[in-house]
Amino acid sequence: MEFDEIVIGSGLVALGAVLGIERERSVLVIGGPQPGRTLYYGTAARAPCGYLGSGGLGNFWHGVIPTGLRDNFAGSPPAEFARLFGYFYRRANIAAKLGAPWLFVPWRPIRPDRHWRRLRAERGAALQIVAGLVVSFEAGSAGVVVRTQTDVYRGRRLWVCAGAMHTPPLLDRSLGTRISKPTVSDHVICYLGQTRHAHAARPGRSERAPDGVWFEAEYNRAGTALLTRKPAHFGFRTLDYGIEQRGVFGLPTGGVLAKLARAGSPGLIAEALYNRAALLPRSSVHSIYAQIVVADAHELPADNGALTPRVAIIRAATDRVRDELDYPGLIRSRCPELFIPGIHLHHSLDAGALHAAGVNRDDSALHVLDASVYPAIGPEHHSFKLMLAAALRTRSLSGGLR
Repeated sequence: MEFDEIVIGSGLVALGAVLGIERERSVLVIGGPQPGRTLYYGTAARAPCGYLGSGGLGNFWHGVIPTGLRDNFAGSPPAEFARLFGYFYRRANIAAKLGAPWLFVPWRPIRPDRHWRRLRAERGAALQIVAGLVVSFEAGSAGVVVRTQTDVYRGRRLWVCAGAMHTPPLLDRSLGTRISKPTVSDHVICYLGQTRHAHAARPGRSERAPDGVWFEAEYNRAGTALLTRKPAHFGFRTLDYGIEQRGVFGLPTGGVLAKLARAGSPGLIAEALYNRAALLPRSSVHSIYAQIVVADAHELPADNGALTPRVAIIRAATDRVRDELDYPGLIRSRCPELFIPGIHLHHSLDAGALHAAGVNRDDSALHVLDASVYPAIGPEHHSFKLMLAAALRTRSLSGGLR
């Protein structure tokens, strides 16, 4: 059977891609092997950087959606952002937040597997989802041929959404030339310090909604860092103690409270409760964190092993933000070398090589939609914006999401 559209991957970007495709078109989603395989930052296996399997990294996503509309690489008007947001969260009023630095943290993050079931029910036989590891593909004027370890599929067009870690080796194998970069970019989270008493009296605003919680955020003057303030409880009132704890226990992404309870860190539990549900908002001490995009932050392993952080490059990026920061009453961190990976890997493909290979042209049968093709994503969380960009791109070529 030949499909109109074949999608490699089943994470958030793949979900956005299928939402953009006209529902009458025949679509095959190759969702990854079962069981899947998780890749981690470093060797401690605390924070995932890739997942080869059903749902991709969407299985670990906190679900944070920024509304500042900065670095809007989807090129979309606010109405398109609001429309896709409403597909998942119908009861949260987003209109008043668009264009302002708010972060929406849903009670239920967008988990791809649940929404694939929803799409299967809506589209019936027009949408097929299979498990499998794609070994290689061929793309040309006659269409595409995709080979998994066990099957061969044919289609008119191919959308690659395998993620920043898994798309590069797939393209290298399939195109017979080096498309991947030796490095990958990321967000990092660093601790700037604390504000106390009078300066901490007005915490960042938060608002509860039926579908989640809104948190007010800030940007630094240059717009290169997303700043958030967190009430500091228990040991977190001590300067640098919080980032040291977070550095030890990583950035939990699933079963958060259970993991933190086992870790035995009351301050980390209190911060997680605030991050998730705006609980315990008042404190005379607030911690100030910055989320910063760092170009070429890690070396990519040739064998899909652990990423190697380029510590000097990460430190230079965080130091630039610290040096330029003018934050009222800030008591600065004495441990500027500490940072946390942000699980926002991107730009692992060479743009020039992609162009030379004819990828992503309107008349091409081969398109790459995931974060591997984006050289700049800005300081905000980018997952939802990538979904929107994917939906608008597939819609522009195949029609859908009307």
